[in-house]
Amino acid sequence: MIRLDGLRARSRGSAKRPPSHLENLTLSWEKGVLAVLGAPADGTTALLEVLAGALPVSGGTAIVAGGPPDEARAHVAYVPLVSALPDPLRVSEVCELATRLRGEPAMTARARLSPLGIESLADRRVRSLSPGEARAVSLAIALTSRVKVLLIEEPLAGLDQAAPAKVLEVLRARASAGACVVVTTSSVRDATSLGDQLGMLTQGVFTHLPPAVAHVGTSGARIRVIVSANAATEVAPFVSALAAESAIGTVETATFAASRVLHAAVAIVVSGADLLAIARAVGVAAARTATNVLSIESAVSPLDAIRARIAAPRPGTLLSRPPPPMPAPGSFPPPAAASAPPPPAASDTGTP
Repeated sequence: MIRLDGLRARSRGSAKRPPSHLENLTLSWEKGVLAVLGAPADGTTALLEVLAGALPVSGGTAIVAGGPPDEARAHVAYVPLVSALPDPLRVSEVCELATRLRGEPAMTARARLSPLGIESLADRRVRSLSPGEARAVSLAIALTSRVKVLLIEEPLAGLDQAAPAKVLEVLRARASAGACVVVTTSSVRDATSLGDQLGMLTQGVFTHLPPAVAHVGTSGARIRVIVSANAATEVAPFVSALAAESAIGTVETATFAASRVLHAAVAIVVSGADLLAIARAVGVAAARTATNVLSIESAVSPLDAIRARIAAPRPGTLLSRPPPPMPAPGSFPPPAAASAPPPPAASDTGTP
């Protein structure tokens, strides 16, 4: 649904946003979530504005939903980081207005807001909303629309505490149903949580990223495994089984990020050269020792570290064409052989 070929565009910026440009950008995206890493100064906002028909191109071509972006607006929902809802209206009136403008079937405001759990805002005036509430309303209207293309800047940022998990769930459901979704973010963890595929914009230049680039740093890939146990000594068999796996280089018992660890649980950090091989090894070791794994979280590299790897890539690290689709966010492939199925995996969806 989106095809860019040699695209060039330039945004002059504003008082709140630096100028940026896009240089010879070529990509295509049909369905699922494309997560583009970078800051507004790198061209992330300019990319969404081009796709939304709000920023003209200076070279190359852009096709959205079968036509030029400025002719495809009825098929596109664009949610910038700063919401621009009409102050005098009630939230219910904004929902009704959005429905009429897109020519969609009637839908109550509460039905549009319920996926994000914000039905109570329906009767509020926009001017009374906090920035987080206004952003949640904008996201709810976009996510419950029937558009083919969703463009969202920092989808998990600026929301109240419980909202990011709900946004993630609804956004993934839209993608699974065939929507073409492009999100931009400066959070590596958000990108890996949301994206079926990853990309990077650096000073206007776009690069496709294999999933491992976001997870592997100079010391290799790292995974944190949360295990149900009262003390580290109780997970000794699991630790021994992990140490015996050839894909795993080091095993550490840790309690970092304790606020996120459930009561009576132990955190184990494993590292190695290959993220997916480590994930398989964890599944094998857990099945072999009947360990109750509560969650598996892959560590992510800082954005600057990923930029450094792009500047000086190792052979085979970066791709000239899109990589194969990533596994579903929060999941890891099953082990090659195990006496029991691997434990369920979960990933952190919060912002750093």
